[in-house]
Amino acid sequence: MRNLLAVCSILLCGIVHVYGQSAFGGGDPALEAKGLRGLLGGFTLHASTGYGITFYSHEINGPGILQVKDSAVFLFDNFYVISDTLDAGYTHWINDAIVSDSIPIGDEDFLLGTDTLAVKYKATGGSIPISLAVSYTYDRYRFGLGFTYEQLFGTKYYPGVASNKLEPFKTEYTTTSLTRYYLYFGGEVFRSIRHTIAVDATLGTYRFGKKHFNPDQVKTTLFFNLGVSFERSLSEYFKVFVRPSVELKNYNLTVPGLDYKVNHTMPAFYVSVGAMLRMPDLRKCPISSCHTQRNHPHGDKLYRSRAHPFWKWQNPNYGQNYPELVKYKGRNKRKLNPY
Repeated sequence: MRNLLAVCSILLCGIVHVYGQSAFGGGDPALEAKGLRGLLGGFTLHASTGYGITFYSHEINGPGILQVKDSAVFLFDNFYVISDTLDAGYTHWINDAIVSDSIPIGDEDFLLGTDTLAVKYKATGGSIPISLAVSYTYDRYRFGLGFTYEQLFGTKYYPGVASNKLEPFKTEYTTTSLTRYYLYFGGEVFRSIRHTIAVDATLGTYRFGKKHFNPDQVKTTLFFNLGVSFERSLSEYFKVFVRPSVELKNYNLTVPGLDYKVNHTMPAFYVSVGAMLRMPDLRKCPISSCHTQRNHPHGDKLYRSRAHPFWKWQNPNYGQNYPELVKYKGRNKRKLNPY
């Protein structure tokens, strides 16, 4: 038992020690990047796009609902005395509520008072987000700022009750936009020489495009996004990643004339793909005849290789700019002895 505990202790210490090492180390610690270059080396640019699915829902509880047969659905003052004509009804309470006057009520139309039976509408819609962010990495922790432009596609809302009387309705737009500004924070939970897993989150504000959403009626709140980033290093400075995430957000729309707020919830699921470019913390070697592939010193300063493109993998211990031999690449790979 003691031997087993000793072995486990040694393995645990080894794992902690390996994690603490730089994935691209190998240089003299006395020759590490310093000053402004060392500071810039902690900054990373993020760019991504992907696809999202948003689950929309809202509940009508208070106003009356008039469903015109095979046509629009209206909200109206539930205390209004019903006759054969509705004086005023409101549609498009998703984005820009507008009033219609003198709406005739036919025999096949459906009236419902939501003060006795609340009606919940649900919809599912797709979107394409495009994000840009900059972060600073300290040890294994990340902090930053970001911006996202998202194209939302129109969708159809379905009632949760009285589906034989209430009809689904579509949004009046086919596409609309949403922009976000946010704080980014996270941490690396796994790191190897070529792979990293990070848990991160964003918190910020968002706004709908004014073309389809009335800013005088719509009031948004903060949004929160939580995700896991699976990253692969293509070089010391360049990574690609896949990031699944979930997001919580909601907004209120005030229906004018009714003084009634419709609370819309919009939880969403996203899968994003993108790239990360870390700012070089070392100057490029100034000696044009130098062909060293790894980070190396000249005098008392450390430089990065002139022969190492930022997008290409480089083993920190010996360079490895071209790990696959030329004789196995391209048109040479079918020759038995290309040399």
